[in-house]
Amino acid sequence: MDKIADTLTKIRNAGSRKIATVDVAKNNLIEDILKILKKEGYILDYSQSKDSPYAFTVILKYMSNGKSVIAGLRRVSHLSRRIYVSKDKIPSVYNNMGVAILTTSRGVLTNKEARAIGIGGEVICSVW
Repeated sequence: MDKIADTLTKIRNAGSRKIATVDVAKNNLIEDILKILKKEGYILDYSQSKDSPYAFTVILKYMSNGKSVIAGLRRVSHLSRRIYVSKDKIPSVYNNMGVAILTTSRGVLTNKEARAIGIGGEVICSVW
């Protein structure tokens, strides 16, 4: 089972249904992805779930008209097909209006951070 894809699907579905919070599986990689989503302004916050010690509660962010800040969320690298890119082929998402999240030798980074450092890695997902 792909916990990252499950997490992204839960966030995408909660945003389309205008739900304020959603519980996702607890994992170090998922926590790093949530840190990036918070830093980039796609979610308000996340914390340890009160119901389960194995879950995070993610507080979603909405615009003033009630639409989710996350317009799109797509898993790029799957369990059956990993997508690795070199430093020269790091993707830009919607003309740098979105962000791609990569796992690198220096940890989980955005496409902008990886390009600035000059390292490539596995593209986990794209958010716009």
